[in-house]
Amino acid sequence: MIYKSYGDLTTHSFLRNRNAELKLNLATLSQEVSTGKKANLTEELGGDFSFLADIENNLNRINSQMIATDETKLFALSIQDNLSRVQDNTQKMRDDIFSVSATMTGTDAIRFSSEADRQLDSAISSFNGWAGGRSLFAGTATGTSPLNDADTLMTELLGEVSGLTDADDIIQAVKDWFADPAGFDTAMYNGSTTNISPVEVGDGDSVSLSLRADDPDLKSSLQSFAILALVDQASLGLSVGTQKDLARAAGNELADSTNRLITVQADIGFMEAQLERVSTRNQARMTSLSLAYNDIVLADQYEVSSKLKSTETQLEVLYTVTARSAQLSLVKFM
Repeated sequence: MIYKSYGDLTTHSFLRNRNAELKLNLATLSQEVSTGKKANLTEELGGDFSFLADIENNLNRINSQMIATDETKLFALSIQDNLSRVQDNTQKMRDDIFSVSATMTGTDAIRFSSEADRQLDSAISSFNGWAGGRSLFAGTATGTSPLNDADTLMTELLGEVSGLTDADDIIQAVKDWFADPAGFDTAMYNGSTTNISPVEVGDGDSVSLSLRADDPDLKSSLQSFAILALVDQASLGLSVGTQKDLARAAGNELADSTNRLITVQADIGFMEAQLERVSTRNQARMTSLSLAYNDIVLADQYEVSSKLKSTETQLEVLYTVTARSAQLSLVKFM
């Protein structure tokens, strides 16, 4: 049998090199266990980081789009809630007036007028709504409540209809004032005439929530409530017959306003559905890219822990062998 033997210098050199190698492996594996990431990405990627950089860029872009989507969803939901309140009130008052239209009395007309006063104030409050620190219906003037109060509106209208005694004439004067840029827009609207820019919520997808309080469809509800609120204005000196005619006509105006608001709500609802689709798609893409990123960057904790334990064992064995080798001497040999 042939035996191979190594000199002390060779053995010492081997043990020292092996010790350095194991210590380096131990440090690397300990780093991967503590950080959860691979210690040598350069080796993992073959020196080419372009693929990883592309994944990171896509993740950052999608994350920004998801934040924009969440903010826009909140904005759209708030708009929808405020529109719903106004639409519910126009519809309820329409139904109440229609239910007694054929038997309308002067008392009924006054009662509806008083309620219209309250609903006008409520509608203006809804159109002055805010969400996330931004005004909902003020265009790009997101730090401004777009509408003045109901008292300002009624004061302006009383000046417009003063002296009129026919219901049709009063209604036409009110409509003319609401449509005139020097009327409602000047006296009541404080927001911007510039729409909010579309928001990019996904690749190739953007949403524009550009509804403003000076939009004709929103002004229509204020106009309807205002017409009805004029019934009980003592300064106009309207006859009971004119009051009843004005209340009946206001019911038709409220019906038109209700239909307009429903159409606007449907448009906002379409945008909300689009936001949900984009949000789902972005989340799926984020998950897919995150998995690819993790495969490249993150270390397999089970595998690393196993290697760390094995390396520690090998280092302990090496220390034992080294200690025994250090105790060898010619005297002990003899």
